[in-house]
Amino acid sequence: DQGRPIWRNKVGRGGIQGGVHFGMALEGKTLFVPISDMSNPEAETNLHAVPSKAGLYAVDIDTGRMLWSQPANNICNGRTYCEPGISAAITAVPGAVLAGHMDGRLRAYDSVTGRVIWEYDTTREVVTVDGSKASGGSFGGGAGPVVQDGMLFAASGYGTYFHMPGNVLLVFGLPE
Repeated sequence: DQGRPIWRNKVGRGGIQGGVHFGMALEGKTLFVPISDMSNPEAETNLHAVPSKAGLYAVDIDTGRMLWSQPANNICNGRTYCEPGISAAITAVPGAVLAGHMDGRLRAYDSVTGRVIWEYDTTREVVTVDGSKASGGSFGGGAGPVVQDGMLFAASGYGTYFHMPGNVLLVFGLPE
């Protein structure tokens, strides 16, 4: 191997925050690719000739062949700074891929099929451990969900660069 590319696969269209914005994840021989494809919300018209491919994709790392794709459904219904894509880093664990979307939803995808197996709306109001109220917003940035000792940690709210504000750290445990 001389360090030359062995394959290329353009998964997303690109946008003001990239196609792949912060990070991919790998489990075995499968590369999971989150796509933002966010358009500029201040532009008067859509400047892209190609439709958005926002969502999550699985690629074989040996061949570059697409294994599955799961386009992001747009559930924003006109909410300001709400986008369906994935800007934040994602996390792969055995059997699942965890992705925080710019629409404020935290989703778990089956790593073999791409089917959504769980989701949580982080934009809803929650009562924190000190009794105050908080809510999340868009997921963004380089820190993806963290899984440790049967718990899932996710920080939601990225109120900059055309994203929905919020500020909450959510911790989920496994069902008993």
